[in-house]
Amino acid sequence: MEVFQELSRCFGRYTHKGLLVLIEAWIRLEAQVLCVEEKNHEAKGLYGIAFPYYDTLAAIYGRDIATGEGAEGVAEAVSNMEKEIALEDVRDQDDVEERACIETPRRSVDSTSSCSKKRKKDNVKLKDSSSGDRFLDMFVDVQGELKSVCKHVGTMAESMMREAQAQEKIVSEEDTQQKLQNRAILELQKLGFTGTEVVNAALVFVKMPDQMRMLLALPDSLRREYILKMLADEAKRS
Repeated sequence: MEVFQELSRCFGRYTHKGLLVLIEAWIRLEAQVLCVEEKNHEAKGLYGIAFPYYDTLAAIYGRDIATGEGAEGVAEAVSNMEKEIALEDVRDQDDVEERACIETPRRSVDSTSSCSKKRKKDNVKLKDSSSGDRFLDMFVDVQGELKSVCKHVGTMAESMMREAQAQEKIVSEEDTQQKLQNRAILELQKLGFTGTEVVNAALVFVKMPDQMRMLLALPDSLRREYILKMLADEAKRS
């Protein structure tokens, strides 16, 4: 929850909760990959990979970035989240070590022998079902998880980008329409129409935008005649 709040301050109130969960999972997987690479030098090539589609997603949410006192940038929020996750891992490790110190069960020779035999059997099963190197096995698992995250984030980024482009198109069309209306009304006033005639013409333009475009496309000498005919036709329909 703290991680979600951290990035919510960065991306604003429209933050996609699923995106933040994926970023948190990515940071945890990156830490796991680093551990694997430190233990086994053959497991190379994953640590340091940038979060997929990070720039695309940041651009989509860029319009809603929080501002004011206490607001954070994207990089700062992710950095704080990495520190928080690292601190959680340290606390978990401390808890495990503390429990290990407290719980010191007494085992008899027979039970020790029995456990030893069981471990040998388990090791045989593990060898049959794995590569024999637990770090390489972990590397393969993490690699699969990273690919899954990349695919999921890619789908999310494409979907949100399409939505953002659609919204931009709507805003652009509305802005263009508003500019045409302003031009048409100014033209009516220049042509000497009364206030009532201007209002009636504006109502027609709202219902039939093509009439407004036609007015602006006509030569100046024909515009007044065109408006008079348009108002007369509208009066007949009413």
